[in-house]
Amino acid sequence: MDERAFHCVVIAPSGRMLDCKTTSVVLPAHDGQRGILYNHMPMFCKLGLGLMKATCLVEDQVKPQSDVFLLIDGGFTLNSSNTLTIIAEDAVSLRDAGPEKIDHILEKAKKKLAAPVPSPQYREHEAQKFAFLTQLIQIHTTGPAKETQPSQE
Repeated sequence: MDERAFHCVVIAPSGRMLDCKTTSVVLPAHDGQRGILYNHMPMFCKLGLGLMKATCLVEDQVKPQSDVFLLIDGGFTLNSSNTLTIIAEDAVSLRDAGPEKIDHILEKAKKKLAAPVPSPQYREHEAQKFAFLTQLIQIHTTGPAKETQPSQE
């Protein structure tokens, strides 16, 4: 196990979404992305809407790290003594989701977008959430987009 690993837990209304040893976490704070590494200073932070990426350690020696992506929508995080605890208002993980579950999540999100809304801000929030969900599904089905180098012509 990597000596520079720390513990990460994500809890949402639907239950524990993630519980792993990790070497890095990038999460959506209310005012932009935050990166957390081993021995990060203690921090309490309000979360915003966006994708979270955790590089989790796996017991398997062939593939020692695995990137886990979650859609986070609000909540709070506490980082202290190499333990990162995230309490999300809403979170979506497709880690063990099959095509049927993904279709169900997507249809549910589409219905929310089509429903009458109390305010334009709510509609904008749901549209952003749908865009992040679409991105999460793409990552789940094809893997994260790789940065490509421009060709040398």
